[in-house]
Amino acid sequence: MRALGVLSPSLAAKLGDEDKYILEIDSLKIPLALIQIPDTEFEESNDKNADSVLVKKKGFSLNYRDLGIIENAWYRLKSIDKDTYYPIGSEFCGEVLQIGKNVDNLKVGDYVIANCSYPEAPNNAPPGIPTNHSSKELEIFHKGKLMKIPENIPTEQASGMSIGVQTAMSMIRKANIKDGDKVLVTSISSNTSIIILNFLRDKNCTIYGLSYSGQETDKIKELHPFIETIYNFKDNNIPENLFFDAVLDPFSDTHMVALQSNLNFKARYVTCGMFNQSSEKIRSKSAQTNLSALISELIAKNIHVCGNCLGTTKDLADGIEILSNTESSEIIVDSFYKEDEDINLFLDKSFLKAKKIGKVSFLYS
Repeated sequence: MRALGVLSPSLAAKLGDEDKYILEIDSLKIPLALIQIPDTEFEESNDKNADSVLVKKKGFSLNYRDLGIIENAWYRLKSIDKDTYYPIGSEFCGEVLQIGKNVDNLKVGDYVIANCSYPEAPNNAPPGIPTNHSSKELEIFHKGKLMKIPENIPTEQASGMSIGVQTAMSMIRKANIKDGDKVLVTSISSNTSIIILNFLRDKNCTIYGLSYSGQETDKIKELHPFIETIYNFKDNNIPENLFFDAVLDPFSDTHMVALQSNLNFKARYVTCGMFNQSSEKIRSKSAQTNLSALISELIAKNIHVCGNCLGTTKDLADGIEILSNTESSEIIVDSFYKEDEDINLFLDKSFLKAKKIGKVSFLYS
């Protein structure tokens, strides 16, 4: 079977330049490649597999979180003096090939995606993202970590939707958006924000966007014409008299301090992550925040800050239902690739070396 993996130095040295991809994270240069690895075996009669499911991947995608996983894997692999690898990937779509004797929520032939329910998971499964190795063509999962998807959701969308849908639906729920609210979505061209916008389109509120660079805003407005205005973070051009009742922010370390003056009294600020995820960036002085100044502003306006990690099983199920039954609802896909030789194009798009709007998927034929 195939997998996209971080390579040990000796394994990377055996591949030609055209067969591997060098990912630069700060000062690190990390080798990646799509490689052949041993098949995953599954014995249905084995009691240890009673609650397990063998899935054959139809496609997978990478997320921003994969950068930190890749960096940590490289720190472990770079000093190993043998040919080895670490498979990567956070999201997937696959077909159920085999099931254990206690599996009653799925059957062979079902198409499934990851259920990243957190902090609780169904069927006594461990909570959170079920795999950091979604590029493995065959993989075993606990039955509670999978959710069946309808046939009318295309594979290229399904291969990159679990984390985004679960996160977006949870953030919107926690923001408690009311009729007439002014809602700001930051990092407007990020995957998370594009999915958030998809699920906001039918809310009775005024939606604003914030772009860090100001690029691709025309494309975002074309995809989501209901956005009132998209502001530019670098230009600091949000009007002083515009106050937001809710903010949905994927990168709080970039935006939270700067947006304090534009938050309304009792505003809800929901965030699901940070931009600075590499070890070098986290340690840098520029990443530090004046905590006292931040907290004083939040207290003065009675602002509710809510951290969001993934979402519930119901969040995912509700999002899938909207995507399946609403014609205008979709996971925006920038591009998808099917040929092994296109893995470098997939990685360029995934890691923003090439412009993109939406998810990028790699499909196994």
